[in-house]
Formats: sequence, C-alpha cells, structure tokens
Amino acid sequence: MLALVSLDYFTLYVHRKVINFIQPALIEDLGVSDLQIGFLDFAFLVPYCAAQIWVGYLGDRFTRRRVLLISLVASSVALACMGLANSFAVLFTLRVLLALGQSCSVPAISSTIADCFTPRTRSRAMGIYLISYTVALVLTGWIGGVLADGEPRRIPLGLIGLEPLVFTPNWRTAMYLFGGLGVFNTLILLIMFREPKRTEREATVGLGTQGANLWPTLKAVCRVRTYLMIALVFTVLGTVWATIRYWLARYLYDIDLYAWHHADVIRFDQGQAGLFATAWDQIGTVVGLFLGGWLADWLARRSISGRTNVQIFGVLACIPALWFIGTSHSLEVLSLSLLIFGIGIGLYQANLWTAAFEVVDPAARATAVGLLNVVSGLLTCWVNPLIGSINDAAIEHYGQGTLDVVFLSLTLVAGLAMVLLMANRRFLLPHDYRGPLRPSTTTETG
Repeated sequence: MLALVSLDYFTLYVHRKVINFIQPALIEDLGVSDLQIGFLDFAFLVPYCAAQIWVGYLGDRFTRRRVLLISLVASSVALACMGLANSFAVLFTLRVLLALGQSCSVPAISSTIADCFTPRTRSRAMGIYLISYTVALVLTGWIGGVLADGEPRRIPLGLIGLEPLVFTPNWRTAMYLFGGLGVFNTLILLIMFREPKRTEREATVGLGTQGANLWPTLKAVCRVRTYLMIALVFTVLGTVWATIRYWLARYLYDIDLYAWHHADVIRFDQGQAGLFATAWDQIGTVVGLFLGGWLADWLARRSISGRTNVQIFGVLACIPALWFIGTSHSLEVLSLSLLIFGIGIGLYQANLWTAAFEVVDPAARATAVGLLNVVSGLLTCWVNPLIGSINDAAIEHYGQGTLDVVFLSLTLVAGLAMVLLMANRRFLLPHDYRGPLRPSTTTETG
C-alpha cells in the first residue's frame, strides 16, 4: 500500500513541477514574461488549495481508491493537453484544471497511510512515502530540462530491423511524456489498490467511528489551537521551499558559476540547471526523511514534543543553508548548502502530518491535511508572481535579476518558522495532545 500511494504521489508531483524546469523554453516559444511564469504557479496553487476546503473531506467519508483513481486520470489528461497550448491564457487555464484534478489526492493518501501504520512507525512511513516526491523532482528537473533544450535525439531501432529514428524534442514533449506516465500508473493503481480499513476512531468520542458531515468535521479540526499553529508554520515554510524550488533552476541558468577545478566560468543549460537544482537538495531530503522519521518515532515514545523537536532541528539547519544559496556562486558551496537545506526540509516534512494526527480527531485526518494545503497555498500563492514582477523590473532597469537577494531574504522567513515551532511546543501542544502518551496512559506533560 505504501508503494502504491508513493507511486501516485510521484506521478502527481511530476505533473505539477515540470513547469519549473522548462521556463526559458516557454519564454522563447510563447513569449511569456517572468510575471506570467509566476502566475502559472498561482494558477495551480489557488484552485488546488481552495478546492481542498471540501475535497479533503472526501477522504474521510468515501472510498479513497475511487478518489485517487479519478484524480490521477484528471491530472494526466490536463498535463497532456498543456502540450497543445499555444498561448499563456490556454496554459493558465489548463494549470487550473490540473490543480482541480489533483486537489483531492493528498488528503486521501494521508488518511490511507495513517490507517495502515500505528503511531510507533507512522513518521518512518511518511518519510518513505515522501521520498517519492524527491525522486520526482530530480527526474523531472533532469528529463524536463533536457527535453526543453531541444537538442536532436537519436533512438536506435536496430534490434527490430529499423533505421535509427532522429527527433527534436521540446517542452511539449515533456508534457506528453509525463502525461502518458500518469495513464500507465493509473492502470497499476486500478489493478492493485485495495481500500484499507479505518483505524483509531472512537465510537463515543469526537466524530465517532463513521465520521461526521463537512461542517462538524471542519469545526473539530479548526478549534485545535496546536493544529492552527502547525498550519501557520507550514504556511511560513511553504513560502521558503516554494520559492527555492520554483526559481532555483532559472537562477542557475542565468548566473555564472565557478568550481575549484575549472579555470573558466561555467554556464548551465536547462538540463544541467534542472538537475543541479534538484539533485543535491533531494539527496539531502531523502536523508532527512529517513533520519527524521526514525528519530521522531523514537522520541515520540518518550515525549509528546518528540516530533516537534525534530522539526525544530530541521528548520534550524535550513537557515545557514539559505544564506549561502543566496550569496555564493561556487558549485561546491552551493552543493553543500542545497544538501543541508534538503536534510532540514526532510526532518520537518517527515513529521508534518504525524504531528497534526496527534492533536486532531482520527475521523478528520484527511480534512486536516486538506486544510493545511488550503491555508498554506492560499496565503503563499502571491509570492511567485511577486518575485517574477520584481525580477522583470530588475532585468529591465539593471540588466540582471534579483533572485539571489530573494533567496537571501528567506533566512528571515525560516527564522520566524523556528520561533513559531518553539512557541507551539512550549505553550499549545501540552493542552491539545491526544497521541499514545496522553495523560490517560502516562504522566507525561511535555
């Protein structure tokens, strides 16, 4: 089951992130500006997050197998159609449809994982599951960038008695390829996915074993103060990684880079920029997910703040890494900084859902995850259009962009997230905790 939901998330993440790594090709082919590039991210985030006000609830009340299959088919069709776009308006509209198609998947996936694993192993399961998006980012950054570069490719067909086929790919090829991948993976889920049983619901407490209607479920989640702080921290940090992962490949494509073993300036093409922007970050994220999942499951058996402590360590690691990403053009320093940044994000993300599950009603898990995406997405959707407009203005007036300054400013944002996490651990969590160490089974107070 964990492999199947990971495959689903891998496909969805490929679909939503391929746009990050083909930006120069889009600018050249469709004549779009950096502001419009930023609005393509806006076109995904707003409908994706707004829809989760109600689609997250579907995972708490209805068959998750059907929800996931319909979502993956819709995402695949929308992405493939993006390859036919001939204007910014068409591309924008299809990004909206892509978002609506994907919106109900993640809450249903989170509910599935929570039902298949106990609190003793849940963070590790989440860490393994989230590796799927790190693999998705690396492969999408590399393959999407290579296809967008438009270099002729030779396909050997000698084994079947045919002459080699030479074709010239482009950014549209990436859309068709990844859309087809989604259709193939849908067939795998259709054959193998089986609906798991609901677990940990209490018949006489909270929303009961069957759950409740939408409004009572939303109220049960939103009245938990610890959960609201978790959502606020997720929003603040969402600004950080959304900016880095949307603009870093473009930044590396534009700037001069240096390495100790090269005497000359290094310039990346789109494929190289996409691979470098994802590889070191995602290697670190995999390490952080494994380490964060194992460490949090171990600490959570000893303290109610175990998972939050691991998240604090992760955010603390991100702060100096962001500083060097924004100030250095050295390949070695950037590699190390992205590696540390990825480890920090992995430590935090491995425990996001599990920390929320320890303070909300088990019958509202999918709704809780959906609302996290609602809050984070709607409050951060303005960031990339703003960055795009600033970059356009800087290039027009000064001849160069300002993405390095943007990355540098993210250190302050990450610092704010760490302060909020520490406040949540100290003041709110002891009152809302309902996990295995709650007072009915132990004297633990946090």
